[in-house]
Amino acid sequence: MRETLLAVAAQLGVPRTLVTEAVHYLTAETAPLVRAQTAALEAAVGTGREVPWPSADERFQLLALLGTVPAARAWFAAEGVDDDIARDSLADLTPKLRDYGVAATGVDWLAKVVTCGVFVLGRLQFEPARAGGAWNTHIPESGPLDPAACDASFARAVAFFRARGDTTTTAFECHSWLLDPQLAGYLPAHSNILKFQRRFTLTDTEETDAPAARTAGGDDATEGDHAVAKFVFRRPLAELPTIVGATTLERAVLAHLAAGGHWRERAGVMRLP
Repeated sequence: MRETLLAVAAQLGVPRTLVTEAVHYLTAETAPLVRAQTAALEAAVGTGREVPWPSADERFQLLALLGTVPAARAWFAAEGVDDDIARDSLADLTPKLRDYGVAATGVDWLAKVVTCGVFVLGRLQFEPARAGGAWNTHIPESGPLDPAACDASFARAVAFFRARGDTTTTAFECHSWLLDPQLAGYLPAHSNILKFQRRFTLTDTEETDAPAARTAGGDDATEGDHAVAKFVFRRPLAELPTIVGATTLERAVLAHLAAGGHWRERAGVMRLP
C-alpha cells in the first residue's frame, strides 16, 4: 500500500510533506480502515454517488483519496475518455492539496475528483447533469477567463456529454462569487470576469448569501467573502485588512470589504442556443 500511495503522490506532484505525514499515519490498526475507505471510493468511481467519511482525520482522507487514483485512471481508460481529459481532471488534486489541503478544499470535492465526477474540458470544469438538471460549471484557478477559451470549453462540454449519452440537458449552471453583479461597480466593462458573468442569468437573490445567515465560523461575513479571500489571496478573511492589492481585481475586493460591503456567491444558468 505504501509504495502505491507514494507512487501516485509522486506522479501527481502532491507536496511531499503532506504525503510523508500521511504515510506515517499507516499502522496495523489504521491500514485496514484506509483500505476499506479506498474500496468504498473505488466502488463509487463513475457512479456520481457520494461516499461517507468515517473519520475527519486529514491523513486518513488523503491516503484513501490517493489510493483511489489507480481505479479512476482505469475507469477513464475503460470509458474511452481522452487521455488529456483524464490527466487534467485528476490533476485538479495537485493545486488543491498544495494550496489548501484536504480540509480547506473540502474532502467531498476531492472525492468527486477521484471518483470521476468532475471533468476538466479545456479552461473549465464540468459535472454531469442530474435528472432534469443542468451541467454544473466550475472555474479552476488556472489563469484568465479568456472568452474564446471559455467558448471552446462550453462547446467541448456539450460534445463530451452528448457523446456519453446525455441528449436531453440544455443548460449550464454555475455557483460562484464571480457571478456577483457587484463586481461590475469595480471592474472595467471589457473585463473577462464580467464577460463570463453575462453568459449567465441569475437564478437566486442577493439575500441567499446575506451576512444575516452567518457562516460556520459564526462571524458576520458571507460565504462569498470567505471564497474571495481564499481564491483571490489564498489567505483567511481576517488577514485581508493587512494586504495591499496588486491587481484591479484584488483592489476591488479589498475596497468593497473596507467600505463595509460583502461579496456574495451567486447562482446562474446559461441555456444552450
